[in-house]
Amino acid sequence: MPVRKRASALTRPEQQRYITSVTALIANGTYGRLVAVHADMSHMQHGSMGAIGRQRFLPWHREYLRQFEQALQDVDVQAFVPYWRWENDRAFPTWLGQFHPDVTVPGVRHPIQVHRSLGRHGRLPSSFEVGALTSNQNLSYADFTTTLEGFHNDVHNWVGSTMGNLMFSPADPIFWLHHAAVDRRWSAWQVGNPGKRSTVPPAEEVLDPWAHRIANVQSIATLGYSYQ
Repeated sequence: MPVRKRASALTRPEQQRYITSVTALIANGTYGRLVAVHADMSHMQHGSMGAIGRQRFLPWHREYLRQFEQALQDVDVQAFVPYWRWENDRAFPTWLGQFHPDVTVPGVRHPIQVHRSLGRHGRLPSSFEVGALTSNQNLSYADFTTTLEGFHNDVHNWVGSTMGNLMFSPADPIFWLHHAAVDRRWSAWQVGNPGKRSTVPPAEEVLDPWAHRIANVQSIATLGYSYQ
């Protein structure tokens, strides 16, 4: 059962395990295929796509993270997705700072070269803002996910360059640490808000291209992982 740990608390072997596993996934093509999934906007996975996208944002990316973590564990059974707690850890994780891979993505002519422009755009939301959101039990699911996705967008823009590209941001290995932090905040909010969840038409419940439905990803315990 994977325990997702804070990026700033990883041991050196854990840091290297993540980098080595991602490198192996890039080499065997799995990583590029995962990036291509995110680049397909027909999955309706972002709030910029309207009401359906806002409702699907959190569950779709939870399943996406799970698919990535399972791929990591196919390489190294001890691997897991760390999370970057950016509301407290205000600097980019130093151990990942020099990891700028080139990622070959199916259907893209040239490999994506990972670049960053830290702090030139966007911002890192504060611990007060994020804590107030997570502890607020008066919000509807729609209001919660809209605000959290806004914070998420700020961080994408703060990292910049590759992460600022809606379609191909997963090419940057920090993407997964960022989305694990978002998923962690959603899981914390769920504890105080049981029963509040995405409400979409049945046709939008399936988290394509996978078979899981939104109802299947409501509980991280059921999915078999936790946050430390």
